[in-house]
Amino acid sequence: MNQQHQPSSQGSNWTRREFVRAAGAGAAGLALVRPTWAQAQAATDPLNVAIVGTGREGRILLNLALKIPELRFKAVCDIWSYSQRIGKGLCKRAGHKVNVYERYQDMLQAEKDLDAVIIATPDFVHHEITNACLNAGLHVYCEKEMSNDLEKARSMVQTASSTGKLLQIGHQRRSNPYYIHARHLLLKDKFCGHMTAINGQWNQLKPLRPMPAALTKKYGIPQEKLEEFGYGSMQEFYEWRWFNKYAGGPMTDLGSHQVDVYIWYMGKPPKAVTAFGNNDHAKWEAKKYKAGYEPQCFDHTMCVYEWDSEIGTIHAYYQVLLTSSNGGFYETFMGDEGTMRISEIRDKQAMFREKVADSLAWEDDAQKFEGDNGSVMKFDPMKSRNAKGKMTDAAAKKLMADMEKPAHQPHIENFFAAVRDKNIKLNCPAEIGYETAVAVIKANESAVAGGRRIEFKEDDFIADASAKPDHKEQA
Repeated sequence: MNQQHQPSSQGSNWTRREFVRAAGAGAAGLALVRPTWAQAQAATDPLNVAIVGTGREGRILLNLALKIPELRFKAVCDIWSYSQRIGKGLCKRAGHKVNVYERYQDMLQAEKDLDAVIIATPDFVHHEITNACLNAGLHVYCEKEMSNDLEKARSMVQTASSTGKLLQIGHQRRSNPYYIHARHLLLKDKFCGHMTAINGQWNQLKPLRPMPAALTKKYGIPQEKLEEFGYGSMQEFYEWRWFNKYAGGPMTDLGSHQVDVYIWYMGKPPKAVTAFGNNDHAKWEAKKYKAGYEPQCFDHTMCVYEWDSEIGTIHAYYQVLLTSSNGGFYETFMGDEGTMRISEIRDKQAMFREKVADSLAWEDDAQKFEGDNGSVMKFDPMKSRNAKGKMTDAAAKKLMADMEKPAHQPHIENFFAAVRDKNIKLNCPAEIGYETAVAVIKANESAVAGGRRIEFKEDDFIADASAKPDHKEQA
């Protein structure tokens, strides 16, 4: 999830050296080569920020946010002392003195000068904490999935709309420079011609094991406190993603990222979904290794989404597996003139043009290698920046700077930039995130029903009439 992508400039039309030369020598030139949000916000007061949830995902976001100099962390909140200690330590090492809280209510009551909050708790309490923070006058960055319950997700959109506060959902691919440029090539340059099919997967081996005894012994949460926060046991708390009460399984945990890309690139939500899945392997493994619990969520889901297009129905296959890591994760968009595969893993990115397709203006500059069906081009935004509707030099500079950042970084920077400047739009506001929540939660419903085809209505994807999704805004 936190892959660092180092683009190659070898043979590029726009190298790092040229960027520096264009910007001028010395520190001033380098500042233009690798601009930061903080540099653009010079001479401003720091934003006061808190984080609720400093587990694995929360720590990723915290580490990235701590790289933004114009943020000042004031509070860390988590119900587990183990995560509290790690979150506080990360802030301390970065020079931030924070107060530590167990309950977010106490944090909101005590911290009166907060501007924004990052929320990275289990899905089932996202709505509760998000709504409380929005109503307290704070802007919110909330990890996906918005919720494992659509009514609760809908309430988040409505609260953001009624309070006028920003709510960014953590679909970080919408700020990823590779994904932004891939969408440009797909829609503006018509790289694939007419879209005919989509295929994607996220395969990740996730063995079921008991919670480490040493961790339980030293940092175990008393049963009465677990129940206060909605958990049945320490094992449920530690492995919450396996339980329907707390999560939506791998479709919301992993698949949500990629189905969001499907919706983003298609410019609208799907018209139907049919899905299958079970958790037979997870149940078998839990017994074999005496995990101490029986998983409820599926360990795999395979589904087909349907989209209307000018030439008919486009089928989009998607699978997510927790029983094999084969192939990793990627999304493939196929058309009658070409195919594009995009991923947060750079080695999986590639473009293929059909022999019957006319050559594009920038194709000769692309780095090529032989694939199963002929010549395949390496996906390099700097090589294809002269596509139709080509990017400006300023946009190219930003693209190159963002290409060197970890996968989540541009998305969290976009959030704080929008908090600072009303003219900057969120890349994934709540009403857009809600569309993806509907798509993946309904896929789960289809799978539970044994592959029942679910047809969507346009209104299914609208959580609040005053905050309708604007897909043109996301272009």
